[in-house]
Amino acid sequence: MNGSTLLSGLRRRSRAFWLCVNAALLAAALLAAASCMSTREGAAADSRPVAAMAGPVAAMNGGLAYRGGIEITAPGVKGLSGLVVGDGGRRFAAVSDNGKLVVGRLLYDGAGALSGAADFAVRTLPGTRDIAGRPRRNDSEDLARLPDGGWLVAFERDHRIERYAGGDGGSVGGPAGAPTELPPPPGLESTPFNGGIEALAALPDGRILALEEGDDDGRAERRGWIGAPPLSLPRAWQPVTYRAAPGFRPTGATALPSGDVLVLERRVSLLGGWGGRITRVPNASLRPGATLVGEEMARLEAPLPVDNYEGISAVTGPRGETLVFVVSDDNSSALQRTLLLMFALDGE
Repeated sequence: MNGSTLLSGLRRRSRAFWLCVNAALLAAALLAAASCMSTREGAAADSRPVAAMAGPVAAMNGGLAYRGGIEITAPGVKGLSGLVVGDGGRRFAAVSDNGKLVVGRLLYDGAGALSGAADFAVRTLPGTRDIAGRPRRNDSEDLARLPDGGWLVAFERDHRIERYAGGDGGSVGGPAGAPTELPPPPGLESTPFNGGIEALAALPDGRILALEEGDDDGRAERRGWIGAPPLSLPRAWQPVTYRAAPGFRPTGATALPSGDVLVLERRVSLLGGWGGRITRVPNASLRPGATLVGEEMARLEAPLPVDNYEGISAVTGPRGETLVFVVSDDNSSALQRTLLLMFALDGE
């Protein structure tokens, strides 16, 4: 190899070396920028928007207008079955069917649509460890915040309602401390193993509405109870009946400022897949012995994102409107998603 050839080769290698260095520096800069962006926006990788439905469909369904949806992908957040949104729609608390409490912060775009979630914290609900003769004590299905800041959590399999103190974090810090098991509603012991109380709503007047899911037997009528404080008394609960749509069963409930109750219902079939609907039960019908029949407000089906919706919560938003959220239980399955949808309710 002569000198000219050697010099030319060295120059080519030098250019290649500096190209590699520059590429490495650029990659590092992009990584740092992404890290800063993640820090500024707050764990953006823990959720992502889901496709919104298009056109006039977004404003139908009994005054419920779609205002965005997200898929939650944060580690440890799965199996969500009960939901409470508070602090004007800024924060939430949820329980899962494996005994976890999940709290986090909700994010919105400039138009007020739900765009993300961040700052997740996941911890085990106290009082959910198995004890002799009472296995599967961790299947928490719904929660409700009481006027005094305490919380109720409904469990199935080991059927019961537990009362918790309020945790840190204001109105949505979630249940905390050792729970107290309340005297059960009459007949709760005969509830199907996997069909216990799934819907729990705290009414503005201090009463509690509890509805069982029941068996998947095609019956429209489901057992329920209305509890009047103090709930520590054995006779605090009085029976009611809830009438669902054919093929549907109640999975969640939340009270509106008016005292009416929104009930979330779910169905599933091999051919039809997942489906849901939201009904509105008038406050005037919430009395012992009554049969509760709700007016359908929305169907949770295509073109909405579809999954196993189990939790529902209503809150007054920053603009004074009533916001309604529904969350899906992914059953810890790779074939399902943890979805959170938001609607605005007109005229409430």
